[in-house]
Amino acid sequence: MKIGEQIQIQRKLRGISQAELAQNLKISPQSISKWENGETLPSFSNVVAISEMFDISLDQLIKEDTELMNQLEVKNSKISKTWVIVIVGFIVAIIMIISMHLLKVSDDNIDNLLVLPQLIAFSFILFNINWKKFNQGINKRLLIWGIVWLALYLIPLINDFVAGFIAGFSGH
Repeated sequence: MKIGEQIQIQRKLRGISQAELAQNLKISPQSISKWENGETLPSFSNVVAISEMFDISLDQLIKEDTELMNQLEVKNSKISKTWVIVIVGFIVAIIMIISMHLLKVSDDNIDNLLVLPQLIAFSFILFNINWKKFNQGINKRLLIWGIVWLALYLIPLINDFVAGFIAGFSGH
């Protein structure tokens, strides 16, 4: 059931008019009408206020309204999970490169050490992807394995780039 329908049912069960609900929420009656007709969706703060006012759970109000759930998820996320994988993956790769150089691991050994962990991390990614809704399907495990895989993949690439850069400046 759409949230507008749920609001209308809950409002009528309590004998509240659209104007009264609008007054309580400090919005226009037209907004209530648009929600109930499915023309627009209420803001998250209004959903919370309605939940409290009608003494029903947020789950009861929005669970079956996938459009609203998607809208709320997009509005509440500051950065997508895909970008978290990319950014944190780069950071982890750079930290690992620095650590391996401090431990005096040779460039060839860095490349060789990472082949199996890359394959394992990529396998975990493949098994954790919801291919139909990739970004929405990223769960915590996929987020972690995506970061691990990307970092492991990037370590030799960044390491080779830096080594080439240094060699270029030192004349080797």
